[in-house]
Amino acid sequence: MVNVVGRFCFVVLLVAVMLAGCSVTVIRPPSAAAFMEKSEDKFVKDISVALHLNDCYWKDGGCQKIEADKSLKKEKNEEWSYKDNEYPFDYILEFQKSRGSFKYGFGINMLTPFVQAGYVSDYFGVMGWSNLCLWQFEKIEYAYFQWGGGISLIEQLPLDDNFWIGLTQHLSRNGDAGLASDGSGIAYNHSAPKFYDEIGFGGYISFIPYEQNRVIFEFRYGRDLTYKRIDQNGKANSRNRYSYSIAIQGW
Repeated sequence: MVNVVGRFCFVVLLVAVMLAGCSVTVIRPPSAAAFMEKSEDKFVKDISVALHLNDCYWKDGGCQKIEADKSLKKEKNEEWSYKDNEYPFDYILEFQKSRGSFKYGFGINMLTPFVQAGYVSDYFGVMGWSNLCLWQFEKIEYAYFQWGGGISLIEQLPLDDNFWIGLTQHLSRNGDAGLASDGSGIAYNHSAPKFYDEIGFGGYISFIPYEQNRVIFEFRYGRDLTYKRIDQNGKANSRNRYSYSIAIQGW
């Protein structure tokens, strides 16, 4: 079963790299807890699935309109049509390895390849990550900054050799899905991603229920610094985002 899962993940990664030019550039912070696992002898695999919620999932009458910060110039082709498609679910597949206290790795978030690196110890970690977006998309909002990535600070308390709890803080530039149509007859044939800046914090528990595979439950709260939620009185408020994820590591 483990070999089948491993082959499946390899195929997914290969397809993602092949399709990277068509990627919707979905990129969110990877698992901080998974990054804290030291792995000197081999690349450790980690796969996580996450649920992402924000203010617009609650029917409080305040989510009819979402706007970008007025100070940021919109760059839209007026002859094209656009579709914003923010995914509530995603997955991340990671391969990580340690060299002493230095850790590095790579993976995919949906169809977006990314790299990560940082410092790990028993009680503290620093994780940085970045997508591999070196080309220019037809973006929904901004033309000046294509990159997505960020940095996390991680504080961890090992209760024993197998059970850890931790706290995280992050500053990130996340990417979400968007599509555009140039009117050529093919509906939404261009990737037009949406990027937003986020600051937040979270926590996790990480444990090994059996002898090999680690299970991780992680929560993350983020304050959207780019997009504003317009309430019933027409006032713009920063958007709140909530992520819940479960991961399996070490197979």
